Amino acid sequence: MSVQPMKRKGSGAVRERVSETEWKLRCELAAAHRLVAQFAFVDLTYNHISVRLPDEPNHFLVKADNLFMEQVCASNIVKYDVEGNQVMESAYKASPAAYNVHAAVLAARPDIVSAVHTHTPANLAVSAQKRGLLPLTQQAMRFYNRIAYYTNTEDDTTRDGSDQMAATLGDKWVMILENHGALVCGTTLAEAYIYHHFFELACRAQIGALAGGGELIMPAPEVCEARAKKFGRIGQYNSESRDWQASMLYAETHFPEFKE
Repeated sequence: MSVQPMKRKGSGAVRERVSETEWKLRCELAAAHRLVAQFAFVDLTYNHISVRLPDEPNHFLVKADNLFMEQVCASNIVKYDVEGNQVMESAYKASPAAYNVHAAVLAARPDIVSAVHTHTPANLAVSAQKRGLLPLTQQAMRFYNRIAYYTNTEDDTTRDGSDQMAATLGDKWVMILENHGALVCGTTLAEAYIYHHFFELACRAQIGALAGGGELIMPAPEVCEARAKKFGRIGQYNSESRDWQASMLYAETHFPEFKE
């Protein structure tokens, strides 16, 4: 039995209904989803990235509920407000887990512009370890003493559960959801994406190091803190950052349909 290609729903009309700023963000957000799918992992339809609209700070864009990350394009992204209401008519909608988590975090933290929520095999494994992320690598040292931990006791698909999650995040930018996965935030979409990439590498390296069974080299606390201050600063990555520029070029080359 042949499988028919997925048809875009109303792709031609969306660009005509949004500002140039929003369309540009839609394209970048679609690219970010596809890049995470390419380099990290896709947990079916259940992971998502959000970005706040600069000219509408109480509104954000997020993935639709019935798409894999590698199926996201600019026109099928959906628009919500920080109360969790869909604010633009669309053939698509977000899942309660997506709009509640992102709405709660963005409402609680006006300084957060973008958030990435994933369940990769590596971050799931670290989320199940009592000591959390260890500073075993340069990538992990970026997050030294800068991670919030949320216990898996509430249903985060509800707004009450998501509000508790946002409260646990506090003033931090990265949170491990115990037995669940990770939430990585940034002052820009590029920053959230880049830090998520470093976080994913750190988790993979930790699982590999622990599985190796040999004695671990644990860096001194002062070394970890110095590395975190230098390489874990918030506000250092934006659309001009080389890693984001290279990522966008990769997206343009390998899956240009993200701009549809």
